[in-house]
Amino acid sequence: MTTSEARGRARGRTAVAEPRQTRSQEGLIRMLEAGRALIEASGNLDELSINDIVERAGTSIGAFYRRFDNKDTFFEVVQDRVMTESIEFVRAELAGRPAWRSADAGVLADATVGLYVRAFRRNRGLYHASLLRSSQHKESWNAVKETSTEVLALIVPLLVDAIHAARGRAARKAALDFDVRAALQLVIGLLVNSVLHDPGPLSLSSRRLEPYLQAQFRRCVGLPGT
Repeated sequence: MTTSEARGRARGRTAVAEPRQTRSQEGLIRMLEAGRALIEASGNLDELSINDIVERAGTSIGAFYRRFDNKDTFFEVVQDRVMTESIEFVRAELAGRPAWRSADAGVLADATVGLYVRAFRRNRGLYHASLLRSSQHKESWNAVKETSTEVLALIVPLLVDAIHAARGRAARKAALDFDVRAALQLVIGLLVNSVLHDPGPLSLSSRRLEPYLQAQFRRCVGLPGT
């Protein structure tokens, strides 16, 4: 079962069946890509028009309703698709960027914060729409939370091991694990706030955001500043 299918099952729905014909499959992909772009631009599901989706995708209203019951179902499929891509992106980052192979806890800490900042900037509109929708549909933010849990499972052990090695045997890994997760909760909370209330003292587009969060994260886990 894929991550997206698991999320769909958890919400009590099944993933959209892949169309058998190549042309129909291409139309489905274009609709999902069009919807993704429109959601990212508006950040509000209420402003998402099915007419705009099919016009941008070059398909039809009939093609949309052959695949999706309504706009909410469409949004959930787009959201699941983006979250699955996000996990793949993180795995590629961890495999490809030299920072993730560093034994320096500070380098890993900065890389972690940088990864979250990029993710929120890349998905700002989708996150904003998900947060707004969660006021009426409590489960709307679940896909993002589930993805965050998967990301934490990949990143936290790397940070804990590096900090443990830096501090020596006196440091307990269980305590370090808590410190890292709590510090990341603070980082994520500030990023969520920036999505909802941007612009603010630390706008999501501000150049000061990433270094500020990196400094705060280091302080929370007891690492020297840059």
